[in-house]
Amino acid sequence: MSYALDNLRLLIAHDSQDEAEQLMNALRNAGRATRAQLALGEDDLVRALKGGAWELMLCRPSFGDGSFESAMGHLNRLGKAIPVILMADDFSVDTVKAGLGAGARGVVPNGDRDLLMLTVDQVAEFVRLRKELQHSEITRHDAEKRLSKLMDQSRDAIAYVLDGMHIHANDNYVQMFGYESADDLAGVPIMDMVSAEDHAKLKQFLRSRAQDENQTQELECKGVNTEGEAFDATFTFSPSTYDGEACTQIVIRTSGLDESALEERLQEISQSDQVTGLYNRTWFMNQLDEAVTQAAREGRLAAVLYLRLDDFEQHQSSLGMEGADEVLKAVARWLQEHCREEAKLARVDGEDYAVLLPVDDTDAAAEEAEALRAGIQTLMPEVAAKTVQVTASVGVSFAREDARSSQDILTTALKCCNQAQRENGGQGNSVKVHDPMDDVASGSSEAIVMMLRQGLEQGAFRLNYQPLMNLEDESEHVFEVFVKLPQKQGEALEAKEFMPVAAEHGLTGKVDRWVALNAMRAAANLDEPVSLVINLNGQSLGDATLADWLGKAMRAAKLNGNQVTFQFSEADATTYMKQAGVFAEKVKALGCGISISRFGGGLDPFKLFQHIPATMVKFEGSFTQELNKAEGRDRLSGIIKDVKQGGRKTVVGFVESAAQMQALWTLGGVDYLQGFYLQAPTEELHIPESA
Repeated sequence: MSYALDNLRLLIAHDSQDEAEQLMNALRNAGRATRAQLALGEDDLVRALKGGAWELMLCRPSFGDGSFESAMGHLNRLGKAIPVILMADDFSVDTVKAGLGAGARGVVPNGDRDLLMLTVDQVAEFVRLRKELQHSEITRHDAEKRLSKLMDQSRDAIAYVLDGMHIHANDNYVQMFGYESADDLAGVPIMDMVSAEDHAKLKQFLRSRAQDENQTQELECKGVNTEGEAFDATFTFSPSTYDGEACTQIVIRTSGLDESALEERLQEISQSDQVTGLYNRTWFMNQLDEAVTQAAREGRLAAVLYLRLDDFEQHQSSLGMEGADEVLKAVARWLQEHCREEAKLARVDGEDYAVLLPVDDTDAAAEEAEALRAGIQTLMPEVAAKTVQVTASVGVSFAREDARSSQDILTTALKCCNQAQRENGGQGNSVKVHDPMDDVASGSSEAIVMMLRQGLEQGAFRLNYQPLMNLEDESEHVFEVFVKLPQKQGEALEAKEFMPVAAEHGLTGKVDRWVALNAMRAAANLDEPVSLVINLNGQSLGDATLADWLGKAMRAAKLNGNQVTFQFSEADATTYMKQAGVFAEKVKALGCGISISRFGGGLDPFKLFQHIPATMVKFEGSFTQELNKAEGRDRLSGIIKDVKQGGRKTVVGFVESAAQMQALWTLGGVDYLQGFYLQAPTEELHIPESA
């Protein structure tokens, strides 16, 4: 699993609220999304540490009656593993040594914002990797517990050996050798389990195995119990782990109880696709896991070819389900015949196949993919007395030395396959090979600026609409408007990916106007009235002509002011507070609403209400993520009550599960819910029939 810290939960121990707020604004303006809390003294710090889950702490040498040293003491006393960056006044080698020695993750001079940003990025990456490691350790521990339970229930005799000594065994193993318990067997050499006449054979076997312990090997010999009685047995040695430590697993089946053929058949069935006879996705992911390991350890390059049949729904419609299955079988047989011998082939989804094969370089993988694509095009199987024209699109990704996870590799191959299917006027029959430089190019400022200008000239932006569910009035239809920037290749860019670049080049105002105008036109085309929440960016708030222009656009679309709410983020509202206040007053005169999004992430968000007549707030997403904790629910409940005191509407977004939905139902004070659990954004503005 890969973790992304979309919102860094930041605790600031500072001696100046103004400077802390400037620091927060600098972080946000630099694109570091944060949700922060300020501690101006030791009591504030202790309350914050006890009441929240923080991922990073910025600390001044002294803050009120507190100090960096006392802060580190509280962290240790409360068992909080929060990385700390010390913002030192006297920056020197001695200061850095003292800070790191006291437990700080980094030390920066107080006035150097650039160095602070770099250090924050490094520590955020450290936090992300630590979370990944924790998840992996938990997963491994759970897997070992399940394995231990299965081992205890197994009919086979199973033991774990480290450095030639037993460290654990199941009851069948203990009984087979005449011991009373696994504890009695602990520390007994494996040599004692074999008759004296086979000691030389076992020693030779173990010396051979020491050269490559990653293989599973068998040894047939005489086992011997504590009474000296010998019996025929097959010892199977394989690499394993026990209690987090690498060791060897031994499985013994007496000659009278050999169920290996049956178990192999059951294993084969569990890993097979019942339609095509190929292996299934579970098996393929195991093979890909091994390829990732080999890439990391040995530098071996492997390619994943994700192959999808084009227009398969048409085959299902014209041939029926059985006929479509015949097409799948025909393609599977062809792939088995034409894939290289060392290739690993599986059916991973409906009409999707995946091939894993070692390659010398990326060009070789591209050639393999093109050969498969061209071959399938000439296949033309006979199904139900019809000749079927079959084509396929292929996406290619790689297990490299720096590969993070097998799932990421498969997902990348799938994305490339999707891109390939969009080729040739959407007809597919193409190959797309992933290049890491594509990611860099697609995210470069130069490329984004070019796409932004083209999008404005050609009207090529894409709008998405996600409903806000009114908990009191189901007849109200409110939609938040989002904008995406399509790319020639790859997935469309989200606003958070291209708007910072647009701001650098003075294009946000033009984008915001395009979004507002086209969203209003879409609403005007509906038979029933809907309300829109239109997002604006900070730079647009400083445009003195924007409010009047929006009024003209609403009149042209024949929308009433109460049908439109303009929304900007808390960070933009803080940075452009005066301009936001003037803009809000102007559109309020038009009857429009004003919403502040990502609310609650700053140090003192409520002071915004003194300058901006907000009618609604949408809370910062991490509040929803913390609903599984009592303190998280209490914190959100408290801030909702404070917001509602001004008669403002409240929106909780990022609702992704039934548990979050249930928690919000019972929380009270929430007017609107939004999230993928309720409905994902759609490209067309329409009212669901069930509504």
